[in-house]
Amino acid sequence: MIPDIKSTNHQALSNKAPSSLTAQTGTISQLQSEIKLIKELSLIRVQGSETLSFQGKPAQLLSVTTSQQQPITLINTGPRIAVDGQQTATLTRAAQNQASLTFSDNKPNGVNSTINNLSVASRMITLTTLAASTNSNGSHLTQVSDGHNQFQIASQTPLQPGEKIRVLLDANNQLQVIPSKLATTPPQIDALKQSLPQQLSAPEMAQLIKQLQAIHNASPASLSPQSQRALAQLIQSLPALEQLTQSPDAMKQAIQTSGQFSESLLKNTNAAALNTDLKMNLTRLENATNDSLSQRSSNFPTEQVANAIERITTNQLRHFSDLNQVNAQTSPLYIELPIKDHQNTSLVQLQIDQEAQDDNAQDHERRWLVKLNFDFEETGRFEARAGIQENKVGILFAAEDAVTIAAIKHQMADLKQQLIEKNIEVQRLDVFQTTLSEDKLKSPTQTSLIDVRT
Repeated sequence: MIPDIKSTNHQALSNKAPSSLTAQTGTISQLQSEIKLIKELSLIRVQGSETLSFQGKPAQLLSVTTSQQQPITLINTGPRIAVDGQQTATLTRAAQNQASLTFSDNKPNGVNSTINNLSVASRMITLTTLAASTNSNGSHLTQVSDGHNQFQIASQTPLQPGEKIRVLLDANNQLQVIPSKLATTPPQIDALKQSLPQQLSAPEMAQLIKQLQAIHNASPASLSPQSQRALAQLIQSLPALEQLTQSPDAMKQAIQTSGQFSESLLKNTNAAALNTDLKMNLTRLENATNDSLSQRSSNFPTEQVANAIERITTNQLRHFSDLNQVNAQTSPLYIELPIKDHQNTSLVQLQIDQEAQDDNAQDHERRWLVKLNFDFEETGRFEARAGIQENKVGILFAAEDAVTIAAIKHQMADLKQQLIEKNIEVQRLDVFQTTLSEDKLKSPTQTSLIDVRT
């Protein structure tokens, strides 16, 4: 079970109309009364079993009916109970919220099997969200309906209008959300399992782009005309550093064609963007070289191209925060841009996040967090981290090399002046030296990977 809905009895409704409070009290009180009516010794019939996750561990949910035809729920966090539909057992209440079940094994000797330490809960009900959640003192207040009554619940996460959630009341009078079954594996998790082992690392990705540019410049005769065209289109579509630093529109286009949104471009049939999209161009190059027998036997890095595509796919999949909602994307957004600087290319990593407490803020009021990772041969690793809200910005630079630190300090006054000329209020501008490590892939989560708040 997930303790998502903490309390619904009175604290969430202190400012509600009496009618809402009455409806809510009636719904919850009914579930409370049903739990209290469970006898110390009662014959029950098992109606169904469901595998869930309880506090990160497997658990079993048993839907049972008492001899008085009262439906209740038992939560088993121990070894799974092998039960058949309509199986009978004796329920014994060990404490307010604990019980044991004794099953007859139907053997001639009449030996019984007893399962202890089961948690008692009410029957399950389905709630429908009537309106979007509102934030109040760290909780999300939501108006819901059980099909008969309307009332308000306080949850840890926001709910959307029309969203349905299954809940039950535990013996401690706390309403609990019933999560999805463990048997239903989110498709993006299966895709991650396939993509992760194949992807290139960031240094390998950067090295591959440099290798492909060198092959393009050399124009080897061993490449088929189709492969040469695919390679030329890939290299020519890489964004140039000079353009990105002078035009916000160029940066926007580079992000849109970074490969992160390839499927969206395909869906919207954006031909111009598809011709410059990194993932699509890598795919065209892979297909072209795979179709050529001579290139498959040569030193052309066809396998590395395929693994580069997997790296982009992995970055796409890591944006899913809700493992039960395939279409639910969240921040931080991870973008990797191969950038040309004359004859050199470098891989720049970009992360865009927003403050968690700004979930309900208007777009122009949100506090955005941006992190850029660089690793140039002449500078070594360094990062730029910016906190942006409306026309206010705070920027931190972190670098490993002392010479790079000195170079950044030398340019900071010019940077501040340029920001001021664009009517941007600089709240902080600083630089420090530290050891930087490559960001490790984390499972889909809502926790921000940007841990610096400027």
